[in-house]
Amino acid sequence: MPRTPSLRPGVRRALAAAAVLYLAGVALVVLWPSPVDRPEAGTIQAVFLWLHAQGLPRWLGYAQLEWTSNVAFFVPFGFLAVLLGARPWAAVLAGVAASAAAETAQALFLPERTASLMDILANSLAALVEGAVAVLVQRRQPASAPQPASGRRPTAP
Repeated sequence: MPRTPSLRPGVRRALAAAAVLYLAGVALVVLWPSPVDRPEAGTIQAVFLWLHAQGLPRWLGYAQLEWTSNVAFFVPFGFLAVLLGARPWAAVLAGVAASAAAETAQALFLPERTASLMDILANSLAALVEGAVAVLVQRRQPASAPQPASGRRPTAP
């Protein structure tokens, strides 16, 4: 499998634009001075209390929602990185590094935020899974026929 997927220039530009927007969104959420779910925390908790009264297991609650949200938040990271040409292992390492950097920034510079090793684990898991999915997507793409160096099609003898 080639390291860099053979994408049409328009597709590559669209993926690059999506990656830039995604990373800007990640930076905004990660570096927001207070927890981004704070305004809705009471509502979310009330919904879980109601769901528990309806039979939802008590072990499933706000902490699991937050962890799952962290996984979902980093899903595009590995996927976009691999589709844009990063080696899968490099995409996963970049996801781990980005997550660790985000949590470190929160610990050092954002006193209202809570840095968490579980967030790093969730984000890293997402980068790993989506990097693997991107590899599978690439492998399903049909291989294009190699062209001669001159760019002309070979002629029959």
